[in-house]
Amino acid sequence: MRQYLITIYLAIFSQTMVLAQSTVSGVVSDQKGETLIGANVYLKDTYDGGTTDANGRFNFDTYETGAQVLVVSFMGFESVELPFLPDQENHFEIKLKEAFNTIDAVTISAGSFEASDKKKVVVLQSLDIATTAGATADITGALNTLPGTQTVGESGRLFVRGGTADETKIYVDGVEASNYYGASANNIPTRSRFSPFLFKGTFFSTGGYSAEYGQALSSALILNTLEVDPVSKVDLSIMSLGLEAGVTKAWEEQSLFAKVGYINLNPYNHLIDQRVDWKQGVVDWNTNVAYKKNLPNGGRLKALAMGNTSNMSLEQKTILNPSGVNAIGVNNKNGFVSANLELPVGETDHVYLGASSSWNEDHLLYNQTTIERPTFNQHLKAKYVHEFAPKSILNTGVELYYQHFEETIADSIALKFDYNQTHTAAFAELDQYITQNLVVRVGGRLTYLSLLKEARLAPRLSMAYKLNEYAQVSLASGLFYQAPGSEYLKLTDELNQQQAAHYILNYQRIKENKVFRVETYLKDYDQLVRFQSQYDPSTFSSDGDGYAYGLDVFWRDRGGIKNIDYWVSYSWMKSERKYLNYPEKTAPGFTSAHNFSFVIKRFFPQLKSQMGATYSFTSGRPYENPNLDGFNESRTDGYHDLSFNVAYLPTPRVVLYASATNLLGSDQVFGFNYASQPGENGTYASEAIRLPAKRFIFIGCFITIGAFNNQLENL
Repeated sequence: MRQYLITIYLAIFSQTMVLAQSTVSGVVSDQKGETLIGANVYLKDTYDGGTTDANGRFNFDTYETGAQVLVVSFMGFESVELPFLPDQENHFEIKLKEAFNTIDAVTISAGSFEASDKKKVVVLQSLDIATTAGATADITGALNTLPGTQTVGESGRLFVRGGTADETKIYVDGVEASNYYGASANNIPTRSRFSPFLFKGTFFSTGGYSAEYGQALSSALILNTLEVDPVSKVDLSIMSLGLEAGVTKAWEEQSLFAKVGYINLNPYNHLIDQRVDWKQGVVDWNTNVAYKKNLPNGGRLKALAMGNTSNMSLEQKTILNPSGVNAIGVNNKNGFVSANLELPVGETDHVYLGASSSWNEDHLLYNQTTIERPTFNQHLKAKYVHEFAPKSILNTGVELYYQHFEETIADSIALKFDYNQTHTAAFAELDQYITQNLVVRVGGRLTYLSLLKEARLAPRLSMAYKLNEYAQVSLASGLFYQAPGSEYLKLTDELNQQQAAHYILNYQRIKENKVFRVETYLKDYDQLVRFQSQYDPSTFSSDGDGYAYGLDVFWRDRGGIKNIDYWVSYSWMKSERKYLNYPEKTAPGFTSAHNFSFVIKRFFPQLKSQMGATYSFTSGRPYENPNLDGFNESRTDGYHDLSFNVAYLPTPRVVLYASATNLLGSDQVFGFNYASQPGENGTYASEAIRLPAKRFIFIGCFITIGAFNNQLENL
């Protein structure tokens, strides 16, 4: 009897177990239908589950009852949760969406070249700038080897896609760096006041840039200073042009850097043949102080202070002055201070507060005329970056610019000009990732200029689509405004803000250390300044216009050939304007149709040396010849420059460096000046615009003391 009852009990229990058991099966694939191997499939808050096999299939049993939740997860994809009832048919066809990854997500590249620690693909780092032959360790000189720029050798400034040098704004850690270039005289090229070694990265936009930046018709150059220095050290530079000494003191989570420099070109000018008579070559004293601190909450504080004084005097032979020479003297004092604070808000958001102030005082002598020009510029900025989700990022902020300008011109009579201008702005920009491969950026910038009593709204739109792991296409467009220059605002406030509309299409492919970019663009100018007489404000108007369109190509291979880094850039451009006193629409005198650069650097490990060369070519530039019909119809000869440099490291702490520009001694002519009246034969006499010397030669020794700084590894 007992055995019989046990048998009945076991039979009933077994039947119950069979009835309670359910089978869960299905297939897991991605959005393209490709099956996923090893995906986890399980019932939430239970031990029941399994993984997909080689065909993406799964199958497991469960004894759970009632409503359940089926979870499917796989690395790199978004997890899904599905309702599950054991007493129903439970075969699932599941498609997973690729998870959003900000590291692998597409980024907008139209109109921009970026180099920073966040971007593994680097266009130009600080050491790149310093070791690019022909750049003479100048940020602008190195950027002139990139497509979209034009070589205007007599200026030394940055001209981008048919725009003047004034159409590019420079920012340091997010705030404007006014008076970025050193003081100079006509046809004496200047250079940046900033050392490339102050910065960890550059963001150079040749157009279509973010709504965060404004008052620039052509481009924006954003420089980001280094983070907290990890070690204390002393740097000494002994150069053919002068001396520099810098000290870095590092503590835990903070550092202080101070440098002083002295430049004197008088000995150099006596050694190298010059086309001008230097009464006093450039003499410059400069100093930099930088403080950086990492805050306990993950924030960051940075402060930078710079100052310099420089002076020069020279005489240039000319046909434009009855005396046969122009006597020029330049004395300049400049100061720049910036500070910024970045604070995290929660896990993803952050607040940025920044400020910069710039003082500049020019004392100029031009023959019998003296000019005193003190200016003051200030920029205050606050922004908030909010991440709604990994796919939606809002960047919004407000800005205040203040400018004070004075100018006193003393000749037979004295004239004084001055004005104050306040520029307020607000911007907002949303990055919306539709998918990991598609991002759209939409935003705008609202500005108001107190002097012109004019408000302008500048919309911006950009988007990018990732074609595959290595390639993407980008689009960018928008309106950009800029106030007329101080040479006009000191005379009148009856002008409008100048306008440019940008349209850019970009293709970029990055694989390992190889970068290929091709970009086409159209820039449409409106409301440019025109006049009949530059000194009569009653002839001023804002009815000028123009355009620029072209094609830029860039290729860089860094390491594809052992120990060799090289890049090639080419730009073709057509540009015309009707502005200033131009009687008709024509190509401006600073533009050129073709610009080409080839830069190569070869490292020799056994010799502990790096050698580099740069070849640059620019097609002829237009100029006005009053002896011929038409306007700006003449063209200079093409510009050719072959430069060379070499760096040798006898020890890890010492670098010996030498460079030379224009090795072939090309006669580089940038245009012509013509007499105001014809001579006895009825023709206007002319003189060529050339550099003060055919070549520039530099030799230096750079020493690091106190910290192991292996320059060999850097090269």
